[in-house]
Amino acid sequence: MESQNKRNGILIARWGLYTLVLLVAAALQSTPGFLRVGSCKAFLILGVCIAVSVQEDEFSGALFGAVGGMLWDFTAGRTIGFFAIVMLFICFFCSVLVQLYLKKAYINIFLLNVVAGIVVTGMDFLFDYWMRGYPEPMRVYTTIILPEVVVSALLALLSVRLIHSIASWLSLP
Repeated sequence: MESQNKRNGILIARWGLYTLVLLVAAALQSTPGFLRVGSCKAFLILGVCIAVSVQEDEFSGALFGAVGGMLWDFTAGRTIGFFAIVMLFICFFCSVLVQLYLKKAYINIFLLNVVAGIVVTGMDFLFDYWMRGYPEPMRVYTTIILPEVVVSALLALLSVRLIHSIASWLSLP
């Protein structure tokens, strides 16, 4: 019974720290002017969610991705549920890919973040920019959104290191 209580305490502490990292990332992402390089604004929530989904199993990663997506919906002022659904699937597939086919190497996680960033921002761009008829959509996509994806994927490597440290520090016996 004592070992079960210890196990539960470790799990609560680990997921509590994951959630704290996600909340800090959301706060930094929604802070005006923070991590802005020219017209590029880094999005950090995606990197944290992918880092957790790579570290944990696919169900937990997908659920954490949905929570992170919902948080991104709230902070970005988008339609509630859009990022949550997209992030659920992205985190699930990233977790499955790492468990079955890829090593947990930084280059693999960087590439997963780039592909996931292109999918998320591409869908957001399609529904919230292109379909509404704003001028010069391809210029905006190539000069603003694609550099944001690369910068965010680079910053995601810090999230991967932090999440890996938390998971190894609070590993189950």
